[in-house]
Amino acid sequence: MVLSIIKNTKLLITPALLGLIISFQYYYDKLETRRPIIPPTIIPAQILRLTNLGLDSATGVILWIQAIQKMTDVPIIILPKLIRNINDIDPKFSYPYAFAALLLPGAGFPDEAVEIARIGIEKNHADWRIPYYLATTYHIFLKDRQSAAFYFDLASITPGAPENIKTIAVRYGARKNPRDQTKEIWTSIYGTTGDDIIKERARDYVIQIEILEFLERAIRIHKEKYGFYPKNTDDLITRKIIKEIPPSPFEVEYHIQTDGQINIQ
Repeated sequence: MVLSIIKNTKLLITPALLGLIISFQYYYDKLETRRPIIPPTIIPAQILRLTNLGLDSATGVILWIQAIQKMTDVPIIILPKLIRNINDIDPKFSYPYAFAALLLPGAGFPDEAVEIARIGIEKNHADWRIPYYLATTYHIFLKDRQSAAFYFDLASITPGAPENIKTIAVRYGARKNPRDQTKEIWTSIYGTTGDDIIKERARDYVIQIEILEFLERAIRIHKEKYGFYPKNTDDLITRKIIKEIPPSPFEVEYHIQTDGQINIQ
């Protein structure tokens, strides 16, 4: 993914620029070691623009690569600010917009994801991923099917959108079962993204849905065989309906309600 980002910029990242940015980051990191409880300082875009010799695109790419490499160490609460800062440096750098639209909602920032994605659509008309991932957020996290339909359609008419994306846009709303649509959306994201983080996230959601489908089939079999619903998932194992409960990629627990529906906690 890092190599593809660098290729897409079509810019020469000079050693002087790289050294300048690293020096700034080193200075701020040294300051932060004295205050370990405070989240790491983000160098404002205005400062970097004054010192990057006009190479805004290269600066944005370097900072994004650093952010991706340290993503697990960055406090979640500063992710929206970090992404905004990178795009303040280079508003045309489309990937952070798309990344934010898809992954920030799962981290607890759906409103920030919408705001960042809308700015990205305004600045990057040619990247279908931004409206598509925003539509996914509206569908899954915000339950706003009208807005989801609008942005799926916008993604489908964006030059370069894959054919399966166009198909999903046309069929969106035609299915009665939202879960089927959700699975189809995540499957399409898994098949079209070249980003390892997004691919892993999409795969986990597909696996989670398949586990729910698997357990629901087992519950129906239990009801047909014994005439009543199981009280919990352990009953499915002890009564030899299934051998084990598949582990959730999100480490959630499954609870069976009195009506046979599954509740996730």
